[in-house]
Amino acid sequence: MSERFSREHVSAIRNRVPVRKVIQEFLDLPNKEQDGFLRFLCPCCSEFRTAVHKTQNIGRCFLCERNFNPIDLVMADRKLGFVQTVNILSQYL
Repeated sequence: MSERFSREHVSAIRNRVPVRKVIQEFLDLPNKEQDGFLRFLCPCCSEFRTAVHKTQNIGRCFLCERNFNPIDLVMADRKLGFVQTVNILSQYL
């Protein structure tokens, strides 16, 4: 049986769980402040050509050209599925 989440619930995780907190505290990805941006080690290409966009709550890798909301970031780093990731991040709402 598959678990279903409302659009509102998924949207709340994407928008209200700070991607910065996911990077620094939950995933503990290597990261650094540089030029006013949080840079983090991309879980896909393992490079630091990244930045966090504060107002849009996303991380971006400029090398592999991927955007990461909190759900995408956890899925990529931990190699988890969507349902498991949403269940984990729900505790941060």
